[in-house]
Amino acid sequence: MSARREDWFCLNSTAKGRTMSNDSLRSVATVDQDLAQRPVASSAPEMTPLRTHDVWVLPVEVLLEVFKAEHRVLELPKAAEAALVADEGELWILTAPGLEDEVRTYGIRQLLTQYIARPRDCMTLTPRSDANAPGGIRAVAGQASADPPAGIPAPVVDLGTFCPDSQWAPLHGWRSDEEVITALRALITDALGGMAEDIPDEAYPLPEGVGAAITFGYDKEGEGHALVWVRKDLPSGLRADLWGFCVALAGFPDRIDSAADEDGICYIGIEGTWVPGPGTALLAALTVQRMGRRPGNCAFPFLRPSAMPEEVIPLAA
Repeated sequence: MSARREDWFCLNSTAKGRTMSNDSLRSVATVDQDLAQRPVASSAPEMTPLRTHDVWVLPVEVLLEVFKAEHRVLELPKAAEAALVADEGELWILTAPGLEDEVRTYGIRQLLTQYIARPRDCMTLTPRSDANAPGGIRAVAGQASADPPAGIPAPVVDLGTFCPDSQWAPLHGWRSDEEVITALRALITDALGGMAEDIPDEAYPLPEGVGAAITFGYDKEGEGHALVWVRKDLPSGLRADLWGFCVALAGFPDRIDSAADEDGICYIGIEGTWVPGPGTALLAALTVQRMGRRPGNCAFPFLRPSAMPEEVIPLAA
């Protein structure tokens, strides 16, 4: 193995890795029986590329097989507990000896996630601490080299081979974007007792970058019900992913408290990024896939209320 120093992605973990509860997904991705009677209009290819959210749900053994990667336990440079090495078309996952299983698994998943998202990046071993990284993971990363290698393309996999009848396999087969959007809206209105609407025409023009808004109303018993609006002038795939993100938020109202403005409205941006690990973005991606669409980048940002113009028409009374 002749890997160069700048071909490594490394991670340092200071806490145990975290995983998503199966019950969390089931509580959100439960649809009314009427949806099962809808005609299936499959438009997805039989074989689809592995995506970052797949890394957090497929077994690690399956991931290593799909990537044709070899896992080795090896003494690593100081401050590194896991490393990914790509060299001349081969892939190695290296982990330091003595790691707890949960930490080792989390590190492998995080490395493969980064590799799918940025397969041409070259990382040095210049340490830097990332206090916001999930699960206490600190990336040992650095600058990309001037002439990065081509890397190994993300594998193409048949999801049905790995996850038949699982909680993240399509519930009714692959469906069109509009069918998926209908099913996601039904999750909000039927399963969660909320409201799901297009952003009304009188609210346009919207502040730059706003894709959706969500807040919560409360019944007499004080139970919260999500009120969701998504702009309707976006491509159908992006709208489906935004609806999925709103469904994930709707099931966990406490997650928008810090992002809401003085009226309790949380604004969500359009520019999604790859799913970095367990959390709202992963739940969004899995829910969209459960409804029948291979999601895109589902890690949508919360927009800061302070950046919103004062003349914006409120989307909720």
